[in-house]
Amino acid sequence: MKDLTNEEIREIILKEFYKRAKGKSENPKIHMYNFPELKEIDNKKIFENVKYLINENLVRGGIDQDENQSFPWVSRITTTGTKFVEDE
Repeated sequence: MKDLTNEEIREIILKEFYKRAKGKSENPKIHMYNFPELKEIDNKKIFENVKYLINENLVRGGIDQDENQSFPWVSRITTTGTKFVEDE
């Protein structure tokens, strides 16, 4: 299993949603759990990082919950998230 830091995971997610906002994504429909760079990362770690991005207002999204699991989703990158990517 690949070992990425939380910052690296967040950067991958933000950059992909930035590309999607600009119409330049090669994978505009795949869910973040299936991003090629995150394919080998534990889903719990991805979940926690998506939750962080939502709470920090870097992306718009939410967490759907059913009886046995929670499922994060992101609808778009925010202005704050865009600035973060562009300033990098």
